[in-house]
Amino acid sequence: MNNHRPATTIDFFGMYLAHDACMRDLIRLSAAVAEGRLTAPSVRIGWETFLRQLDRHHSTEDAALWPLVRAAITDPADLAILDEMEAEHEGIGKLLAAVESGIATAGDPGLRSDVDALAAALDTHFTHEEQMALPLIDRTVGGPGWAAFGAEMRKRNGLRAVTEYLPWALDDAPDEAQAKMLGFLPSPIRALYRYVLKPRYTGPRRGWL
Repeated sequence: MNNHRPATTIDFFGMYLAHDACMRDLIRLSAAVAEGRLTAPSVRIGWETFLRQLDRHHSTEDAALWPLVRAAITDPADLAILDEMEAEHEGIGKLLAAVESGIATAGDPGLRSDVDALAAALDTHFTHEEQMALPLIDRTVGGPGWAAFGAEMRKRNGLRAVTEYLPWALDDAPDEAQAKMLGFLPSPIRALYRYVLKPRYTGPRRGWL
């Protein structure tokens, strides 16, 4: 977990958790490529889960977060930050397509470098977002705007997405992060996570985790 994230009035914990989970999955993919495990079903399931989570993360930002912030600002420097976020999403999309193509062939000699390029681009983007875009959200739309984005994300992605997101985000997260996330949830949902969602997530991914 990045220990140099800026101080903000909004708690961006969920965003940071998703960023850390994405980077964790790319470390796992890199190991699977190096060890020749791409044909393992658990690796494919792990990669597809990563793709779904990153797509939901970025597509909802593009549709519901950046337009909200853009409507609240006029400073060209602030507008440039949002333009950079959207451009970075587009560039990452192209790298994802290259990696997906390499995984599909399972023997592409350029796959390892493509995975490295994707990891580097995503790490750079997440750092840029955390250092520049999240403080911009904090000082423009603030807590109400962030809450509205969260509500829109839940509405767009639905309950099924949430039931996958929770064990994915908490997989390998530090104990304090797990405790914090589970502390937000009512007791029945915590029980559902422990006894249903986590086992259902873990079982098919044992060779990936």
